[in-house]
Amino acid sequence: MFYDEAKVKVKAGDGGNGVVSFFRTKGITHGGPDGGDGGAGGNIFVEATDSENTLSDFIHQKEFEADNGKPGEKQRRHGKNGEDLILKVPVGTVFFRTNINDKDIFIFDLNKNGQRELLARGGRGGFGNAHFTSSTRQSPKFAELGSPGDEFNIKMELRLIADVGLIGYPNSGKSTLLSRVTSARPKIANYPFTTIIPNLGVIERGKTRLVLADIPGLIEGASAGKGLGHEFLRHIRRTRLLVHLIDGTEDDWVKRYKEIRKELGEFDKEILKKKELIVVNKIDAVDKEEIKEKLKEIKKKLKIKNVYPISAVTGEGVKELFNDVFEIASKTPVPEIDIKAEKIFTFADVDPRAFDIVKIKKGFRIYCKKVDEIAERTNFTNWEAVERVRDVMQKLGIVKAMIKQGLQPGDMVWVGDKAIEW
Repeated sequence: MFYDEAKVKVKAGDGGNGVVSFFRTKGITHGGPDGGDGGAGGNIFVEATDSENTLSDFIHQKEFEADNGKPGEKQRRHGKNGEDLILKVPVGTVFFRTNINDKDIFIFDLNKNGQRELLARGGRGGFGNAHFTSSTRQSPKFAELGSPGDEFNIKMELRLIADVGLIGYPNSGKSTLLSRVTSARPKIANYPFTTIIPNLGVIERGKTRLVLADIPGLIEGASAGKGLGHEFLRHIRRTRLLVHLIDGTEDDWVKRYKEIRKELGEFDKEILKKKELIVVNKIDAVDKEEIKEKLKEIKKKLKIKNVYPISAVTGEGVKELFNDVFEIASKTPVPEIDIKAEKIFTFADVDPRAFDIVKIKKGFRIYCKKVDEIAERTNFTNWEAVERVRDVMQKLGIVKAMIKQGLQPGDMVWVGDKAIEW
């Protein structure tokens, strides 16, 4: 089975907690704070590789998690960072964030072997109590919690990178042609839908190397999801050149050609702009006079100068065809895929010190990136840790702004899903 789409959940590692500790040794029973910081959570990277050609690894396993950071230790020892997780995917894999306002949002396109991108960032480790000593706070009895790592759902789409796409109706001889000119050995039989996966093959001449893809499942209605075509039409987008095969034993070559072109255009009109060679296959099974007449007809009706009559079985005309395939494909640049990327507005785009205050029924709700991040790492059952949050709010001018709006003792001040009683 060929897997070219997968949906999974990714979770970067959480940061380790800072630790509360005081130096103790023989003769020293009241040493200063020496709690170490927690380790950072592991990141999740994705890397494109030529050694993979499907997304099958992401079909049965639906969740991927990086390691968490370890807690800090006494004597200011830093907790161990979580191990990064690297997910290997085929070259040509496109990534989207899902469930963002019910839309798929483009993240990046891994279109080069060895390309690596950061997919999910691990959480920051919390500071230990040794970090919070000051002239007014000489023995802090609190430490920070580690921040959670990024967690979200993604969709991956594999869009094969092939120089030449072999297109045409099922049973037009694409697989046979691929097996003749490359070392690919696709399963071939004499019935429709012989090919149910995009077969790839490589053909070389001197220093020139071309990757050929047999694009399966193209039938009338493919662009609307009929048959198998809708699953594989996306792979045509990356090709430099299309080789359009027509079954020479068909009665109406022009009709069959136009039906496939119609499906391509309805799926993506940009595909119709690609360079294309029209090939009539199976001429070994058609009367020579009939071939001559039909070649004249198709050239006239399509207003083209050249059509390639071949037999993928006997090899007749194949060399001439691929002389031109090499010449045209090697001179044609790989097309860029135009993916309409919507901007994802995240917390990273916000000024960390900017704040907004909303008066609510029994207090206030604070919106401030810096305060949110600190509150996230604060243990609200420790009064000293909560006092630190108050100090930060004081320094940022948030307390002064709340007083102007009527802050009273006993009011609840909400930061995210946590609350401080004033």
